[in-house]
Amino acid sequence: MTTSPEEFAAALKKAHTYGLGEYLEIIGELSQVSTRKGALDRKSKELVTLGIALAKQCNRCVQIHTRIAKDLGATKKEITKVRKVALFMNASPAGEKELWDSWKESWKEFAISKNLVKTKRRELIALGIALVRQSEKHIKFHVANALRMGTPAEEILEVMPIVLLMDGAPAVSQIPSLLKAIDLGAKAA
Repeated sequence: MTTSPEEFAAALKKAHTYGLGEYLEIIGELSQVSTRKGALDRKSKELVTLGIALAKQCNRCVQIHTRIAKDLGATKKEITKVRKVALFMNASPAGEKELWDSWKESWKEFAISKNLVKTKRRELIALGIALVRQSEKHIKFHVANALRMGTPAEEILEVMPIVLLMDGAPAVSQIPSLLKAIDLGAKAA
């Protein structure tokens, strides 16, 4: 079962009318999506979670999610590719347009290189990291790339509950950026 954008928006609206306890309960319910198969398979979700854990530099989380990913069938090469996505995201320039343009071109070459992690999965891993880092330009970039590769919006939206699980309330602020990026990308396609 996946959470539709309408259900997600309704849950957020409901959260604003409740106190903190109820709000945290709703966030918990939404984040449980990451433990079920939905539009994304469990292994893909776990690899996204591992990417976020690496970006957050949580050693315990990295160990846990590496083990779970392996239990779900992820290979050593797939785990290594997730680590490379996190490293690549760390190399992203903060501001200067020329550096950003160069980074985007390098990312495109990296994202389509031959390996075991599907190209769209790399975009979703990078999107999870971008959401945790609250980087609107990365959110737009990775959503647009994922949509161009034919990734359904439902799969892109399933990254948000994973981010909520790993980052909690700060991630909620990124929902409008994610929805806007999906709308922009869908219009461009």
